[in-house]
Amino acid sequence: MEPLQSLTAFFDAIVARRIDDVMTMYRRSATTYVFVEGPRWSTLGYDQIAAGWRAFLCSPIQVHRWEWCEGPIIETWQESAVIAGLLNLETTVGSSSRTLRVRASFVLQRNDLDRWQIVHEHVSQPMADPYGIGDWI
Repeated sequence: MEPLQSLTAFFDAIVARRIDDVMTMYRRSATTYVFVEGPRWSTLGYDQIAAGWRAFLCSPIQVHRWEWCEGPIIETWQESAVIAGLLNLETTVGSSSRTLRVRASFVLQRNDLDRWQIVHEHVSQPMADPYGIGDWI
């Protein structure tokens, strides 16, 4: 399976709330490191990432659909890959529905079983005006 196919299966597992399939996508290591889109700054280590996903998938937050709206840009080497782009996540929390647009980048490594796994993930939204001067372009 190619890196993008693996990541597609990962997002499909999130929509289906299949925690085991979500977690097989992560390298089982204390140094796997993610920056999630939520209120936390980061999560370090497979066990902590698994706990976060269990809580997310048991929460009232539901991701119904996802799609790349820019990209993905993919760089693949022999044993690693980077996939990045903008994602639209169609979500529901209680009775409120919205589309959440996020920047997403993933670093994947091929494991001993020839499967691609996430070793780093960054999902975020840009700050409105971090420098107080608007866009500098």
